[in-house]
Amino acid sequence: MDSDLKLQKKLLSPPGDTIKETLDTIGLSVSEFAKKIGWTREKLDNVIDGSAPITFETARMLERELGITSSFWIARENDYRSDLSAMS
Repeated sequence: MDSDLKLQKKLLSPPGDTIKETLDTIGLSVSEFAKKIGWTREKLDNVIDGSAPITFETARMLERELGITSSFWIARENDYRSDLSAMS
């Protein structure tokens, strides 16, 4: 059972996966995007890997910069955190 839970957690997709996929689609690297939004690469990496949450402020910035609504980002974040919590 423990190995099943570890596998489920590993397969759980943080909202940052969508950020990374979007950046790949538009041809922008994570480093370039971090610089564009005035963040350190480390801060953006933390959001991408799910160790830092997407806040309302971050969601608004993502909407402005990537054209994907802030409500999408908040829902994606809430779903991820809920799924993660259910596995604890």
